[in-house]
Amino acid sequence: MKTKIFYLFILLLSGIFSLRAQVDYARSVVKVLASKAYAGRGYVFDGDRKAAAFIAAEYQKNGLLPLGTSYYQPFSMPANVFPKDVKIVVDGRKLKLGEQALIEAASPSVNGKFMLTEITVPTDPVALDQLIQNPLFKDKFLVVDERAALATMKADQLRMTLLRLASGGYYKGILVQTEQKLLWRGATNQLNRPIVYVKNNSVIPLEGKVIQLKVHAVFQENYLTNNVCGMIKGTSKSDSLIVITAHYDHVGAIGKRVVFTGANDNASGTALLLYLATYYRQHPPKYNTVFLAFSGEESGLLGSTFFANNPLVDLRKIKFLLNFDMAGTGDDGIQVVNGTIFKDQFERLVAINKEKKYLPEVKVRGPMNRSDHYPFYAKGVPSFFIYTLGGIAAYHDIYDRYETLPFTRFDEYVRLMIDFIKTI
Repeated sequence: MKTKIFYLFILLLSGIFSLRAQVDYARSVVKVLASKAYAGRGYVFDGDRKAAAFIAAEYQKNGLLPLGTSYYQPFSMPANVFPKDVKIVVDGRKLKLGEQALIEAASPSVNGKFMLTEITVPTDPVALDQLIQNPLFKDKFLVVDERAALATMKADQLRMTLLRLASGGYYKGILVQTEQKLLWRGATNQLNRPIVYVKNNSVIPLEGKVIQLKVHAVFQENYLTNNVCGMIKGTSKSDSLIVITAHYDHVGAIGKRVVFTGANDNASGTALLLYLATYYRQHPPKYNTVFLAFSGEESGLLGSTFFANNPLVDLRKIKFLLNFDMAGTGDDGIQVVNGTIFKDQFERLVAINKEKKYLPEVKVRGPMNRSDHYPFYAKGVPSFFIYTLGGIAAYHDIYDRYETLPFTRFDEYVRLMIDFIKTI
């Protein structure tokens, strides 16, 4: 009896250490990828290339086979970047970038002082054209009250209107007073005029005040970046494939000081991909398992689209593709995109979770074209896009950091995925 209890104790301890190894490994990966040295894994200061090199080294450490002559699948993409610090001063007050103000990612270079003048954003296209061509606004900076504008138009329409305003005119740029979070995005173009977002509580009112801007933007028309691709051979003779994907890029940095480190989005999904690579090295999978870490997701699914159009494997042989994005929380479970399409697989996933009680909930969602599964799904590849729910609300801002990422249910999430993959 004592012997049995001893062995049960040993098994329990080994399970605890195994789970701790999962979380510890994920933390170590995110700590590297979300460090400021990696410059938000964007297309300035070689952030994306440093991240790709790190992932390739992990592939090699785990014995993954390259899909070509190397782990890299290079492709080029346009990228607008800001290699120098951006300065925004309104009414003599220097605003903190990312907290009080933010430049639109597609903004061009600008350096000077400009008078601010408030406008009402027209909903009529003719009136909008007249505003753009109005010489009374020569050399001024237009001020748009976002809250007032949203009373007459939807957010998407306002976004398109702002981009239209930035396309030209006699004025020097646009300042948007906003109550929203200051979010950053990747830009694949450069506007003719800058757009500056300023939090409503930072400087009010703005009519007649002066804005001072110092912005150095560089548009890279053909920036060379890489998908990072590898494979672990399965134990069966089947040529079928299981594909694990995650994007490793994020939205970069503005100069050296303002870095969007992207811990949850998507260093965490990359950590999950890399952990599965370490797991399958030790526990060889039944089917050939391909690992694809994509660049260019934040700029419009560019890396995954390039791979899907220039595949290094036969897409017809993919039994299932799992795309992981934002894997660092899980307080409220996971969301499964395409769960309504691939019902059998989704029901299996739910059944496993119900039996093992891994996560609070496995929620279903229909098709969505906003992550790297989509270029494959559009070509007929069965796929899920899965992300965790709950926890921190940081997203595309300066607060998505390693230090505050909880990894709440990472170990349970990993075990659920491993169990699910066995059923494919």
